[in-house]
Amino acid sequence: MKSIRKRTISLIVALPLYLLCSISSLEAAEVALKKIRVGYPSHSASMYPLYVTKEAGLFEKYGLESEMIFVQGVMMYQIHVAGEIDFSIGSGLVALQASVGGADLILIANSIENHLMKIMAHPGIKRPEDLKGKTLGISRFGSLTDLVARPVLKGWGLEPMKDVTLMQIGTQSDIATAVSLKKVDAGVLSFPTSLFAEKMGLKALYDLAESGIEIPTTSVIVKRGYGNANRGVVIRFLKAYIEGTRRLFTDRELGIRALRKYARIQDQDLLATTYDLFTSKYIKKVPTIRPKGVENALALIAETNLKAKTRKPGEFIDASFMEELEKSGFIKTVWR
Repeated sequence: MKSIRKRTISLIVALPLYLLCSISSLEAAEVALKKIRVGYPSHSASMYPLYVTKEAGLFEKYGLESEMIFVQGVMMYQIHVAGEIDFSIGSGLVALQASVGGADLILIANSIENHLMKIMAHPGIKRPEDLKGKTLGISRFGSLTDLVARPVLKGWGLEPMKDVTLMQIGTQSDIATAVSLKKVDAGVLSFPTSLFAEKMGLKALYDLAESGIEIPTTSVIVKRGYGNANRGVVIRFLKAYIEGTRRLFTDRELGIRALRKYARIQDQDLLATTYDLFTSKYIKKVPTIRPKGVENALALIAETNLKAKTRKPGEFIDASFMEELEKSGFIKTVWR
């Protein structure tokens, strides 16, 4: 009887201690998750590795609590410079434009090296020269659509804002609608909006993905100061992102689910087509950043900003994060 009484007292004493320890462990787990803010500028399939990383819960696996923040186009980079987000996934070209202008943004990784955009027009525009005296829809001045359109027009012998008026329209769907309704004569459209545009009867005048010019298109971007002060966090982010890229390639069901959720695509055939196209042709398995692509981007920027002519790729890249993960064997382990 005394033995039973002793065990009962022991349990009564031990239970609160056990619960306290359990609660403390849960709180510690919550505290261990570092909060990060991740910006992305569009709902396009170019953000595919980010979508899958988030959907698969991989940020949490590496001790990060991620808040996904959508900020359209060039405004995202302005908000990043202001310190309101920690990581950006977006056009390296637009980020480089900001950095040439004095921003503290650097590229640390890159998933896609082709601009998946087309210059598309209504059927009345048969050839590039037919655009003379006409209008071309872009999202915003200084945006990726603006930056890629200007050199293409010049290559056709057309001076932007003189021979062809660039008009700020807004979102990709807004541009496609404006062209189809002939409110503008042509527009710069990215995939998959360009595919919808073709179904609406619009014609492609130029496909930038077929140009063969390497440009950092889906880059991981941080402020230099943030990277220096939070190297461990950046490494954890890249670990999640790299594993998310592997999951994208190896888990078709997850990839399509993530694309439906974040790119807002509901058409099953389009989801399947997009998944197959991006995993077979566009997305790199290992998102290293290449100086050649940055050099090409700086050359494009130099056409409208002479300051870019004297700048070197190494000023805007920090490859040390990816190099550390390569040397540690992490990347090889993920893809084993």
